[in-house]
Amino acid sequence: MSDLTAVLTSHRRPDLLVATLDAFFATNDYPLHEFIVIEDSDDATVLDIPARYPDQPLRVILNGVNLGQHRSIDKAYSQVQTPYILHLEDDWTFPVEGIVARGLEVLKREPEVGLVQLRTDEDMPAAIKKISAGPGDRGYWKIPPAAHRVWHSFTFNPTLKRLADYRKLPHGYAGFASEAEISLYYKDQGVIMAWLSETKVTHLGYGRSNYGSKTPRGLAGWMLQAQRFFSLATLKKWKRSVARRIAHAKRKRGAGAAYPVDRSQVEP
Repeated sequence: MSDLTAVLTSHRRPDLLVATLDAFFATNDYPLHEFIVIEDSDDATVLDIPARYPDQPLRVILNGVNLGQHRSIDKAYSQVQTPYILHLEDDWTFPVEGIVARGLEVLKREPEVGLVQLRTDEDMPAAIKKISAGPGDRGYWKIPPAAHRVWHSFTFNPTLKRLADYRKLPHGYAGFASEAEISLYYKDQGVIMAWLSETKVTHLGYGRSNYGSKTPRGLAGWMLQAQRFFSLATLKKWKRSVARRIAHAKRKRGAGAAYPVDRSQVEP
């Protein structure tokens, strides 16, 4: 039996979903125990998609209602039976073979790595590359928790992770208000994220998100933005930002004189 289950989250973007599945199945050469697509809506057309891939262990979960991203992922992960998860979204392309096996090798060899990022390293900010242990012969970067005050410790981009690590979360992803809060949680745990090199995994869905609110155009949009700027929510956001910067400064001090890169933590 394979040790890997793929879980792909989707929300009313069937064209991008099919494009992503076509791209993934065309190059993936790692055996899957199951490929779960969870559609966070009542769009029943996705139930016809497995017939397009008769040779793949593809199963669709139709929520019927919009549960929200975090609760939807928790629902899908509750059905995973393998020690490793390949987490995917419905708007990516996968032109390179062998990346899943490479990423799993990192997780199996390095217990301090909690997540392997598969997104193309061309999207990695230059500042993060500069302060992270470079790929060298390994073929991946190791990003320390202090590399950024919020990001690069967790993401819902295409990634590989351990089911056991996910199950340590007391309330799953639904226990967090945002993806950023999950990243901050893992920073506090001292988790290192690995970023695989030369994957060429690129994003297809710019401007097509169906989660979150959309700002209207014109005068109505300007008025709404002004209302948001002077709102209590904005004040709370600024307060969180200050708290994050303080916590980030503490992480940097905790890394010692070797910051920005503590080689004892990030080198094999």
